[in-house]
Amino acid sequence: MIRAVAAALVVFVGVRAAHADLPKGPLWTYLRHTAAIRQGVGRTRLYVFFDANCPYCHDLYEALQPLIRRKGLGVRWVPVGILALSSYGKAAALLEAADPAAALARMERGFHDGRGAVRPARATARVAHGLRYNVRLFEASGAEGVPFLVFRTRDGRVHTIEGDPPYAALAQIVGSITDSSRSTPEMAAP
Repeated sequence: MIRAVAAALVVFVGVRAAHADLPKGPLWTYLRHTAAIRQGVGRTRLYVFFDANCPYCHDLYEALQPLIRRKGLGVRWVPVGILALSSYGKAAALLEAADPAAALARMERGFHDGRGAVRPARATARVAHGLRYNVRLFEASGAEGVPFLVFRTRDGRVHTIEGDPPYAALAQIVGSITDSSRSTPEMAAP
């Protein structure tokens, strides 16, 4: 099932030793400490490092919405402010919001026309610490761009994908990480 996208997958062995502030070990063990926005009712199975100014991240957000609803997928959106001067402030605003998932949804709804775009905010000490951790982990993973997906398949293997995978590949990935008893038949691309 995953073989169709095998070329895009990289099994992550461990966090690079060059980042002394992060202990050595498997990336998956550090993901639970990220400052993230949870979406979906399923157990968290997919982590997405994103930048609020990234159009590819926006496309991925839209592509994941039907999969989150129909496949029982839980997603943790991990903001990293790396693309533009406003990225850090936007990431802080999302994490500081009373309802971060609703703030993320508003931002994504107005991504192209600017009506729903989040305004940059000053981060509290707690959120600033979380955003620094997110960026350090992103860099330690070897990722060079966003979106950056990290997931563990049912066989326990951890995979990473950099970029916005095509919808068919995304559906296969989601199928490989969700509980098959909750999944519905394959959906057509949106």
